[in-house]
Amino acid sequence: MRWLTYFILAYVMLGIQSGVSAYVPPYNGAAPNFVLLAAIFIAINAPRDAALLGCFALGVLQDLLTQQTLGVYPLAYGIVGVLVSGAQPLVHREHPVTHFSMALTGGIVVMIVLMLNGFLHPAVVQSGDLIVKVRPPIGPLIYSTLYTALLSPIVLGLLQRTRRAFAFAPGRRNRLNGLVSRA
Repeated sequence: MRWLTYFILAYVMLGIQSGVSAYVPPYNGAAPNFVLLAAIFIAINAPRDAALLGCFALGVLQDLLTQQTLGVYPLAYGIVGVLVSGAQPLVHREHPVTHFSMALTGGIVVMIVLMLNGFLHPAVVQSGDLIVKVRPPIGPLIYSTLYTALLSPIVLGLLQRTRRAFAFAPGRRNRLNGLVSRA
């Protein structure tokens, strides 16, 4: 995998993510997660080790861009990378249903990790003498997951056209069952 192309993709997706979030209506507060779509693209196409490292690095970069606790997004994207790269031999990489199902699954995983972090370590707000623990609202996380899944066939379809620029290494065929192994 070409890492320079990877970092350009990460830079573009983080820029789109931060730019789109400024235009999200305040009543729902949920923006599609373009960085998650980049992580899914890397995990579908790259060899397993490079995919896991790429997903983790995308999570670190998104943590540095947001106000989340450091480590939340790397954990979530690492789990998504494990799930998606484990399903590589079983799915058709260019099919829109694959893109939708992987994005929906990945969005649910990210939503669960963010909710667990918010419930285990809630934000503390001090208002005068009163200290209030603020838990994250679930509605925007659900909307964000749905928006991401709905946009995934378009975004991942466009990214699949640029797959050659990343020079993903093809896997070797396993003689016993014909599945692709990433050794």
